[in-house]
Order: sequence, then C-alpha cells, then structure tokens
Amino acid sequence: MQFFVNLKNGQKALLDYKIKEGNIMDMTHTFVPPEGRGQGLAEELVREGFTFAKANKFQIYPTCSYVARYAKEIATPEEQTLVSKMWNHSRL
Repeated sequence: MQFFVNLKNGQKALLDYKIKEGNIMDMTHTFVPPEGRGQGLAEELVREGFTFAKANKFQIYPTCSYVARYAKEIATPEEQTLVSKMWNHSRL
C-alpha cells in the first residue's frame, strides 16, 4: 500500500507501507524523483502517513531510514506517541 503525490512530469513521490498484525503500520520506503526533491514532499508524505495511523489507531514502525529520521528528529511530540515501542531509535 502507499501514499503518493503525482508530479507534473507524470512521476510519483511515494511512501510505501504495510499493515501488520497488532495494528502496526510498517512504513517501509520513501522515494522522491530528482525533479521533486528539495520541496518537502517526503516530509509531507510521512506526515500524512502519521495522520492516517492516528485516525486508524495504528502504531508506526519506521523501517524506512527517512521515516526513522522523521520520527526521531522532525515528528511532533504527539506524532512521536504513535511510534511503536518495539522500534529501537538508537540504531540511527
């Protein structure tokens, strides 16, 4: 499953995720084509993923390195409460 943003050139910026047992939303991969980089699209996609997780009562497991960095450095305190306690953020 994924969230995506269509770029003007027909390409997509995306956030891939899987829903796992135990109400875990595993955010596995982000990608922004070169033409879309530097515009905050990855952050926008991840923020939307966190909003979706909150609305659906999922805990987030940030497998993707960008999502992990977001969870550790960018997420609001409220968003940080959505991160699964099983995730070891010290690996970054």
